[in-house]
Amino acid sequence: MTEVTFYQKDEHVYRFRVDGHASFAEHGEDVVCAAISMLTINTLNAIESYTDEPFKEICINQKEGVIDVEFPRRKTGEYAPEAELLIKSMILGLETVKEMYGEKYINILNK
Repeated sequence: MTEVTFYQKDEHVYRFRVDGHASFAEHGEDVVCAAISMLTINTLNAIESYTDEPFKEICINQKEGVIDVEFPRRKTGEYAPEAELLIKSMILGLETVKEMYGEKYINILNK
């Protein structure tokens, strides 16, 4: 199962961690894992390309299925509105994956 944890302050995500593989299917055929990866990686690429929101890669380990990223300015209440929209869009996509495939493959936590 993949566990996605969003760390929030004042309703803004300042860090998120994706941990584990969905195990929906064999490696290379796992559409749930592919969807989760695509949503998170595309969001980070879009934030980097289209906003001025800095982020720090705490850990990225493809083998273990870990993406752990922090947005340092968000802890102090500063954030780019465009990045906020991209993060909310990612959350919506992940929640849709959870609705389609179930909690057996993806769990979403808010802290």
